[in-house]
Amino acid sequence: MLLQKYSLNLPDMSNNKNLASSILVIAGKYGVKTDGDYLEFNKNSPNIRLTENFHLHEFLTKNQKNSFTRINANIIAEVQTLRDAFGSPIGISSSYRSPEYNRSVNGATSSQHILGNALDTYPLHNDIAGWKKVVKENKKSGGIGYYKTFVHIDTGRTRFWNG
Repeated sequence: MLLQKYSLNLPDMSNNKNLASSILVIAGKYGVKTDGDYLEFNKNSPNIRLTENFHLHEFLTKNQKNSFTRINANIIAEVQTLRDAFGSPIGISSSYRSPEYNRSVNGATSSQHILGNALDTYPLHNDIAGWKKVVKENKKSGGIGYYKTFVHIDTGRTRFWNG
């Protein structure tokens, strides 16, 4: 996947709401469709830099049949803020899932992934214990699911679980 480099003055903001708003502005500037707090795009959309550490295509669905993706700018802002606290690169193993795709991967029927409000995240340098600790200490609302190799985060109701 080819990254398109754009010269943007990205905001240095610790406030997730402000960062989410900036993400929506940046996306709109480059023709990415926005709907309320959501970005809607596919693999043909420009792979623009949304935050200091994340580009648009990192949030693409893993669905090979249909690359349509709908993702909440608030979850993008949240993963950036958590990544800042962690201080090391984070990967996204799952983002938006269509209802059909969610069924095919045995996702929960009420999954926040279906709404575009969830990400499954993992540290690129294999420090899963450190990543789990940072998420636990810094994420104050929404869902957190701890698994052996990844951490699920979402903007839904506050809850915690071990998978």
